[in-house]
Amino acid sequence: MSKSLVGKSDTNISSVRFVSWGGIGSLKRVKAAAKIGVDTHRLPLNPWDDEKGSYDFRLADQFLPALKEFGVTTIVHIFSHGVPEWFWRQHPEAMPRNEKGETDNSYGSVWHPLIRSKVREGIVALFDYLAERDLLRFVDGVEVGVAFEGQLSFMWDHFWAFDPNALSSYRFFLRGRYGEVARLNAAWGTKFASFNQILPPTRWADTAECQDFLDFYRQSLLDAAEEWSGVVAVRFAPKIWLWLSHFIEPRQRPYAARYPALYMRRLKEMQRADVVIVSVVPGWQTKEEVAELRRMGLRVIGEWLIVPKAEEQVRQAQLAWDLGCDGFFVGTLENLVDEEGALTEVGQATRLAIERWRSGERP
Repeated sequence: MSKSLVGKSDTNISSVRFVSWGGIGSLKRVKAAAKIGVDTHRLPLNPWDDEKGSYDFRLADQFLPALKEFGVTTIVHIFSHGVPEWFWRQHPEAMPRNEKGETDNSYGSVWHPLIRSKVREGIVALFDYLAERDLLRFVDGVEVGVAFEGQLSFMWDHFWAFDPNALSSYRFFLRGRYGEVARLNAAWGTKFASFNQILPPTRWADTAECQDFLDFYRQSLLDAAEEWSGVVAVRFAPKIWLWLSHFIEPRQRPYAARYPALYMRRLKEMQRADVVIVSVVPGWQTKEEVAELRRMGLRVIGEWLIVPKAEEQVRQAQLAWDLGCDGFFVGTLENLVDEEGALTEVGQATRLAIERWRSGERP
């Protein structure tokens, strides 16, 4: 453990302001990005093995040392929703399912035991790999991905909790809350003969049934976040715990289970939350909600687009500034700098936005 902490004493959350993500592809790109003020990079490493049980963490070998060389705060992003096709061929039942029976292969159901165990195994393999190659000393922080796009959320417009494991978990939750189905019926105004008849709601309404389901839905995501971050904590002590926990417009929040304050408060209590990336899409959140996260002692980074155009990048920075964020997400480095280190049009716009932000001016 002591070896992994070498060279990181000057790293803290105040160093996280202008954040990128992606596979990088070129050392010249890293150098140029650092020069224009990109101070943090989230390097995605997939914890899923191939059909033969082998993992591919080779991105770490070249780019963790390079990021540190150019002074970029480095976050290992555990890219848990990158489920390989071989797994879906063998375990299609592990896909999330909505009330219509539609499935989605963007991520695995957080209730499926094999999804949970495969990600645990992958995290162990990842940190064993980094330790064996003496690469942990280049890692400042860890981001644990949960559900779609690595967020503490699901997709919106449907409740994605109708796969077999989700149904059994929901019924188990209700048994624990009510004990007897008669007590549930009294609370809900229903006439179920047993817990096994109960399905999640299909649409949101302000009812006792929907409130109970939402408690279950949100807690399930938090359980996965706690479990997988706990596997990290046994093997490594990151200086920075970063989470992607987006807001969404209020009417869609029940379906997407996007409640950053709820998740971050619990993870902060566990000392596993320092930086949170939130969405700055107009109408999806308020200054008060961002301020609540900051009062928890969290660094808040505003995000909208991964590969913005130049004018969109400026708009993204302005939205983050106006909401009171501590910094903004600049997108992928490939969108800012070419392989030879020359800035693109978006890169030029990003450089100017960062310069203005640093000088205390609205981008």
